[in-house]
Amino acid sequence: MNTTRVLIGTVVVVCAAAALYAYAAYKPPPQGAVDPPAPAPPSAPLPAPAPAAGTPAPVSTKTLFDRCVQGGFPTPENARQRNADCSRAIQTRELSPEDLALARLIRGTARTALGDKVMAADDYGDALRRYDSLINSKNPEALNLFRRAVAADALGDTEKALDDYSQALRLDPRAALAFLGRGVLLATRKRAYERAIEDFDKVLVLEPANVLALIRRGAAFGELGETGRGLADLDRAVALAPSSTQAYFYRGLIHSRRNELQAALDDYDAAIERSPRNADALTSRAAIYSIEGKLDLAIRDLDSAIAIEKHNPNAFFNRGYARFVQAEYQKAIADYTAAIGIDENFGLAYNNRCLTRAIIGKDLPQALADCDVALRLMPVNLDVRDTRGFIYLKLGDPALALNEYNTALVNDPNRPTALFGRGLAKIRTGDIKGGEGDKAAARILNPEVDQLFTVYGLD
Repeated sequence: MNTTRVLIGTVVVVCAAAALYAYAAYKPPPQGAVDPPAPAPPSAPLPAPAPAAGTPAPVSTKTLFDRCVQGGFPTPENARQRNADCSRAIQTRELSPEDLALARLIRGTARTALGDKVMAADDYGDALRRYDSLINSKNPEALNLFRRAVAADALGDTEKALDDYSQALRLDPRAALAFLGRGVLLATRKRAYERAIEDFDKVLVLEPANVLALIRRGAAFGELGETGRGLADLDRAVALAPSSTQAYFYRGLIHSRRNELQAALDDYDAAIERSPRNADALTSRAAIYSIEGKLDLAIRDLDSAIAIEKHNPNAFFNRGYARFVQAEYQKAIADYTAAIGIDENFGLAYNNRCLTRAIIGKDLPQALADCDVALRLMPVNLDVRDTRGFIYLKLGDPALALNEYNTALVNDPNRPTALFGRGLAKIRTGDIKGGEGDKAAARILNPEVDQLFTVYGLD
């Protein structure tokens, strides 16, 4: 029932798409053979007539393709131009099968950076099918395996991507990008942070100034609670690439975990200044605003984040929280419902919708059903236990409420909401002395606990 803790739990936004940003150019290993000399060129064609004055010169397909793929994968800062160049190159219908596969892959990452996930998925799917055709299973090339892994990873095919990254590394043990891609996948899809850090370590041995490896290793350290090591990596990333949106964003997440809210806010500001359409940075900054009670600013940022990225469940969840605090309960329920519609396994959204429905008091059985789902998804989350206890009290079943609060207190004996709720449940089962004792203990831990239960319709 502690919604502030629920919000803080989602300040940490995982930006899986960042895995594709800012890769350096991949260089395949030498093949040990000298390329044959090129045949003599045919007679040069006659030059095209000069364009009329004031008419821009046409851009060749090669130039468009080079601009599309040059510099590795797109960053949030250059995604719009890269998307345009790739589109123009593709539209010429003059690209070779391999170049077309790469152009579709690059355009997919550019569209991801721009928040257009639907069109990005179309590009990734096309690129994946093309690489399936291009790759010779008996004699695969590390470069194309790596690129297919990126497409598979972006489409959520984790096992195929892991297999391709690993196979590319067997063929080319110095493929820094394959280590980097596999490390990001392990961290974001598998939450295997120690294994991911091993891959990032290998990248940094090969390329000590690889900014993305520093960012992602710093983020992984943060997930493991090693925030000092995480900050060291992210400080270095910011120093090496002061224009990097992701370096500031992930450093903001570390500061958030350390409850250094002003430092986190400064980093989110810097990330948004460099990339105003970064929905994750907007969502995380809004979480800080909500914690500080600046709800109008929080909702402003979340409205922007949702306009940019309509399928971001964290943005809807955090806006639901802000509206909950403003007592706009129906709007909060609508936002939690939207978050669940995007991510059916969003346990915190089920819990908060459960609580909000319980406060309104119009559909307590449906509220309890939400809490049941939340408990299944998050069996050790004590907020869910608190909320279920609260609902049972409202339903007039203090014995079941007592069971929920006792379960929470076994795991956290000094939990004020559970103590106060248990006190209410004991009083309603006739244990007046025991109930008053629990309520008094809760007040010592949180002097405002009475007011919290009054707001929720219980005292």
